[in-house]
Amino acid sequence: MVWLSLALIFSLGTPAAVDREASSYLQQGRFQDADKLCRTALAAFETAYGPDSLETALMLKDLTLAYRGEGFLKKAEKSAQRSVTILQQRLGPDDANVALALDQLAEINFNQHRYTEARRLLRLALSTAERALGPDHPHVATILNDLAAVYHVEHHYAEAESLYRRALAIREKTLPPDHPYVTVIRQNLAELDRPHGRKSAAVLALR
Repeated sequence: MVWLSLALIFSLGTPAAVDREASSYLQQGRFQDADKLCRTALAAFETAYGPDSLETALMLKDLTLAYRGEGFLKKAEKSAQRSVTILQQRLGPDDANVALALDQLAEINFNQHRYTEARRLLRLALSTAERALGPDHPHVATILNDLAAVYHVEHHYAEAESLYRRALAIREKTLPPDHPYVTVIRQNLAELDRPHGRKSAAVLALR
């Protein structure tokens, strides 16, 4: 299987092409296939471009998603943290890619019920994304929804509602009302309105 993965990497040719192939696996829910491809590609990219290269960070991002899909949250956290470190070193702390990587790491902390750390990371991701992309960018909406989800499960409902509504307003500017990204935020708001249903929140991972 390793040789098949290597053959696929060389046939695709570029890190961007491997990223597209890995993303295709992930979208299909083929997390084990994505895992194998990403681990093989990661070793190849570390050798070809260096362990602290942007190409390596790109593959770590995909590997994190594969691990998360498989339920390997500790492995996902480790690869996500390494990706954040590389991006901060190579691009600087105020780059939009750093904000997205922080959001990915925060989502894993959320899955592990480590809400304090998730909240810290998301606040940093939000301020970085707002500076780099502007306050009404779709990626900002993603981070807002994720931060609202943390407040939601911590029972800070007023803060959660404010953030959900801001995320929804951004999404509704560019997406139809039945789009999944809009629907998830509306579902979260509806959950807040239930008398006995203020216990769960959906975290939306958008890329």
